[in-house]
This record gives sequence, C-alpha cells and structure tokens, in this order.
Amino acid sequence: MTAPTEAQLLKKTDVCRRLALSPRCLETMVSSGRFPPGKQIGRYVFWSEKAVSRWIEREFTAQEKWMPDY
Repeated sequence: MTAPTEAQLLKKTDVCRRLALSPRCLETMVSSGRFPPGKQIGRYVFWSEKAVSRWIEREFTAQEKWMPDY
C-alpha cells in the first residue's frame, strides 16, 4: 500500500470549494459525525481525495437510484 501523494490530499478550503460549503458548515458536519474528520499535519487539516469521494458517493447513492413512480 502506498502513502497518499500531495495531489491526493485536499486542504479544508479545497473540500469546502468542492462541496460548496462554508468552513464553519464543514466543521459542524465533522463534529456531528456527518463527515469524516480531517488529519492535521502542521498547521493545516487535510482530507484524502478518496475519503471525500466515498462520502459523496454514499450521500448521493439513493438520489442516483431514484426512479419516478409513473
């Protein structure tokens, strides 16, 4: 297993931009357990691209499977 590279790590600002959230909203989601916690490295908090992508996939699975009742 290889360690994540710099390109696979997202700063808080990157995660917020990708999800169209404010930093405060992201912090609230993390503290309430609705979003995976980041990892602090030095003075920055990072999320792996994989963790964010998995969260998006999990959150939107039901929406993508939705079929109208005709």
